[in-house]
Amino acid sequence: MNTTKRGNNFENRVYAYLQEALSQDNLFVPQKTSRIFQKKGYFSRDRQSDIITDISIETSIPGADEYSLLTIIECKGGNGTIPVDDMEEFHSKIQQIAGDNVKAIFVSTSALQKGALSYAQSKKIAVVRFLPMDQVEWVSYHMPPNRMEFLNPIEFNSAFTNQGHVGRNRSFYGCDELSIYSDLFSLLNGFLNRA
Repeated sequence: MNTTKRGNNFENRVYAYLQEALSQDNLFVPQKTSRIFQKKGYFSRDRQSDIITDISIETSIPGADEYSLLTIIECKGGNGTIPVDDMEEFHSKIQQIAGDNVKAIFVSTSALQKGALSYAQSKKIAVVRFLPMDQVEWVSYHMPPNRMEFLNPIEFNSAFTNQGHVGRNRSFYGCDELSIYSDLFSLLNGFLNRA
């Protein structure tokens, strides 16, 4: 499968997941006042044309004509590591669309170069990595109810920066500039509800 088709398939999966979660009111924003889009354009004064986003979620205050919160999600599915240039380009697009107050999430199936991860954290861009299923070892452990899951920062750093990282009972890794997350819902609630 070529790179573009693989990337589009990954973007479609992320979009479908978010669309379903929003329709069931299971996202960080209220379903009644939020709309999700794929491949929507937002005007850039610098370019004097639209910047097309992979996925965007517009949330409005009831009765408002324009959105009050814009979440932009960039999806990268591929084999190689993500260079810092890709993260800088994503941040530049975010600034052209809505400035630094927009919430930005970078979702990838690939590892990031260390500079790309550092740059994302410094610009308050949340990062998500979904491991390919052939890089996940599923080992069943009995965990007592009400026991908190321990998230190991060293494991998460390896997952973000090591293309061959093998996850143990985990295919999802997420972080922002302050925390690590074991699932997308936690990341969205933690990252997007922060002032």
